[in-house]
Amino acid sequence: MDYLQKKAKIIQSIRNYFINTDSLEVFTDIIQYYPNLDSNIYPVELTIYNEKKEPIQAFLHTSPEIQMKKILSKIKKDIFQITKVFRNYEGSYKHKIEFTMLEWYRVGYNLNDLMEDTKNLFIYTAININKKPKIDYKGKIFDLTDWEKITVEEAFYRYTNVYLDNINSMNKFLKEKENFKGSDDWEELFFRIYAFYVEPFLGVDKPTFIYDYPKQLGLLSKVENNKAKRFEAYIDGIELVNGYYEATDYQYVYDILKNDIIKKEKETGIKYKIDDEFLDAIKNLPECSGASLGVDRFIMILLNKDSIHF
Repeated sequence: MDYLQKKAKIIQSIRNYFINTDSLEVFTDIIQYYPNLDSNIYPVELTIYNEKKEPIQAFLHTSPEIQMKKILSKIKKDIFQITKVFRNYEGSYKHKIEFTMLEWYRVGYNLNDLMEDTKNLFIYTAININKKPKIDYKGKIFDLTDWEKITVEEAFYRYTNVYLDNINSMNKFLKEKENFKGSDDWEELFFRIYAFYVEPFLGVDKPTFIYDYPKQLGLLSKVENNKAKRFEAYIDGIELVNGYYEATDYQYVYDILKNDIIKKEKETGIKYKIDDEFLDAIKNLPECSGASLGVDRFIMILLNKDSIHF
């Protein structure tokens, strides 16, 4: 019962933070007719039936992003949502197929504003749970008022001595570390090095924002000075938040989604469709930043648990 009470209090604290900062809570459908097109995320597919008993292909949403941006394009006001989301092929101490996500958007915010907002959310919630802006996790005390900010390039060099624009040094690093045959695929090299030799060290000493990603990893974020304006927030090697200075250029977003369709078709043999209503919403999207928080992971760290499966 103590865990259930604390979990409920954490979720209520998150909700109160946004209400107190004049954000509107919204509710969108979990069943969608178009999937998330991120080539690294796999939707749960299902067949539903209309009133004529005709089968319809549908998907459980992997995030509420598409529907929330449709709302945002119309009301142009800060919004947030706490909801269940679903992703296939997920499973570890920090992954589940079904998990709880907080997603929020701030109108007029840039990436630095959103990082400060994230920090304030963490502080507010921790004070409500622990009566102080600190987290005790696995025997270490993390001060939520003190965050490190580091670029992706800086993090790579700090932990691997590898430059991101040098595919030869990336291959050399992996061959020295493991039985790696080599690759010409830059993204494969990046994710392999990041997952095993960079990410585990992020946020180990203090909460950390890692930002300014290579533009090819920008997803639906703006690109400035050849850098994708997005961040991830870490505590003790655990990714908690993904934040974006949202792209608002129709053609840019369309090209990204088309490319993701091609990638997914090559990998799965399935050719997904683009939600035209979503693309129309991009045309009217205000300047904004948005983020998602893995609520189960946040609870795990706040309550000093070993897994999100508890």
